[in-house]
Amino acid sequence: MAAKKSAKKSAPKATGGSVKDRVIDAVAAEAAAVGWRHVSMDAVAARAGLGLGEALLEVPSKVHALCAIIDRIDARTLAPVKKLDPEDSPRDRLFEILMRRFDALNERREEAKAVMTGVARDPAAAIVVGCRLQKSFAAILGAAGVSTGGLMGLARIQGLKAVAAFALRAWMNDDSADLAKTMAALDRALDRAEKLAGLAKFPRERGRRAKSDEAAA
Repeated sequence: MAAKKSAKKSAPKATGGSVKDRVIDAVAAEAAAVGWRHVSMDAVAARAGLGLGEALLEVPSKVHALCAIIDRIDARTLAPVKKLDPEDSPRDRLFEILMRRFDALNERREEAKAVMTGVARDPAAAIVVGCRLQKSFAAILGAAGVSTGGLMGLARIQGLKAVAAFALRAWMNDDSADLAKTMAALDRALDRAEKLAGLAKFPRERGRRAKSDEAAA
């Protein structure tokens, strides 16, 4: 309890952005400071420089904040996709989109790691996140030009979730500036997912994909 009070007392107050953004930022920062399990909305409101009621009107619980954090990551991941480039294969698009997702996570790395580690030990939160990620990965497949319709589509979504989970384990321990280990893990996972998710064989891309091959060697 003392550690929690100390973290709350020393927590810097967030003053920028919308009220909702400040609450979401405060949830992530509080998770990094005291651990996901000990995050309380009272402490979150104090860190955000808000009254408890004002914070709860925007984000009713830390689990709601999780969904909002995923919304943010989805936006960073998918907003750059304007249209499908016929010169790129679906596999190349998936690689680039997923690496953009890891780049977004890396911007607030310690907070992201604290949230994910805590959620993995919180069954209720893990269920919510798992359901929410169905939407994320369906959208990623669509942005890569891969159909998500029917039973095959469901299999592809599950396959992509498995790909991302494999690469995420590498990202958790990847402190390199260019995320070379994460790229290598993602590359290997996509290789394995071709059969499971029903993706056709596609040629390897140049540039960023090539770096992952070097890291794996």
